[in-house]
Amino acid sequence: MKKILFGLVALVAAFTSCTEQEDIEIAYQTDMFITASHIFDSYTTVLGDEFEMKGTENGEWDLNLHAFIYDQDGILVKKVEEQYPSLESTMKVDMDLLPGKYSVVAIADFMGTFVGEDYKFWNISNETSLRDLKIVESSTICNSPFETLGIATREFEVGNRVENLSIDIKPVTGLLQTIIWDDDFSNRGTDGFSFYAPNIKDLTIFAQDLKQVVKFDGGTNPIYDYGEQASRYPIMTHSPKAQFERRGPTQSLGFRALLPQENRDFYWELNCVPGAGQGLFPDGEDWQMSNLTDNKLNIQSGKQYVMDLLLDATYLYVQDYDPNVDMFERLGNIQAFINKKTIKKQLEEKYDIYVGMSRGSIETYLDKESWYTTENTTSYFGDGLISFITVRYTDSSMEKSNRVMLTWAISTDAEFRAVTEVLSEMYTPWEKGSTEDVKQFINGETLEEATVGISWDFHNKCLYFDSIR
Repeated sequence: MKKILFGLVALVAAFTSCTEQEDIEIAYQTDMFITASHIFDSYTTVLGDEFEMKGTENGEWDLNLHAFIYDQDGILVKKVEEQYPSLESTMKVDMDLLPGKYSVVAIADFMGTFVGEDYKFWNISNETSLRDLKIVESSTICNSPFETLGIATREFEVGNRVENLSIDIKPVTGLLQTIIWDDDFSNRGTDGFSFYAPNIKDLTIFAQDLKQVVKFDGGTNPIYDYGEQASRYPIMTHSPKAQFERRGPTQSLGFRALLPQENRDFYWELNCVPGAGQGLFPDGEDWQMSNLTDNKLNIQSGKQYVMDLLLDATYLYVQDYDPNVDMFERLGNIQAFINKKTIKKQLEEKYDIYVGMSRGSIETYLDKESWYTTENTTSYFGDGLISFITVRYTDSSMEKSNRVMLTWAISTDAEFRAVTEVLSEMYTPWEKGSTEDVKQFINGETLEEATVGISWDFHNKCLYFDSIR
């Protein structure tokens, strides 16, 4: 009897042990569907086909989709990677996973061929651990929107029922549209090209300290760090000389995809044909570097930005992209900004303070010597947009000036308007003395407070500062 009871207990124990082991090994089928079909939806094209992966002059591109699934400890349990010829493709991930909590990192990037060169923009490494997972931008330059990087992360739990997951990857980068204008805006060029174009061999736009690395540090939220080329990050390279010689388009379009970062500014460097800098730039040097852009970008995921370089003005401007403003309207706005900025700099001298000064004091302030003198006037060569500065005195002793006249080297309506606008900000408009061709201002709040009257004569391109006391 004891033997029978012992046998039954052993049998029950064996059966229980087998069932518990079977429960632990049961895996629940969860299907995951991953797409990046909307990765460019928040962006706007310029020519209409820049986001087409095949069949255009923008290269031949393939979409890479990656799925890395991690357990609660951040250890990789499954990896699936596929390549597709179309954005409309969907990657199905079949997952036989034990019950528990997981996280997935889904990545979309592109690789392909452009102008005979092969490009792969992003390199994924250390995927076996979520803490070590890293995505690093390659050092190659290709001005294409297919540099865009998409990332989607999700935490999920496998339980006792089937649940399918759908992931639509969105861009983690922002898209910077770049346009270099080789156009002749000054009427000094040839065949529609800027007068600079034949003499500038190469020009490169750079950024400082751009972030180029995506990390996770164990969490599912991406963080961004600096890469090896952060200190001099090339945005776009261009040869105005080559473009001029082949009589190509006067506008060159490109794109760069940039990871999120605040307060990012840019600058350019150029190299002239040997010796050409002497006739093009004040210092006569063949190598030139610009100041940093006046405004800065706060780069955010999925946002679009635009950069315009006007070769004729050697000026670089960046801003948020407004799809409601076309490129030529934007160009006009930038030219107006440049005109105003240039003219404002010319008038920072505050020429009204010279009225009443002696010749010696004026020449000390101007740091110039007269090139022409009469009984009661002195004339000086100007700088920039001011061709000449002429000072008139009350008598031949030249101890007290009563007029300072600036002769301007400007020709466009936009420039005339810019002078008027800057004067309106610096001085008080005096409508009583203004006509269609002459705008009047005073250097005080009221006529009683003013000591100098300012007249801007459109017709003669002259700006007069006259004593009224």
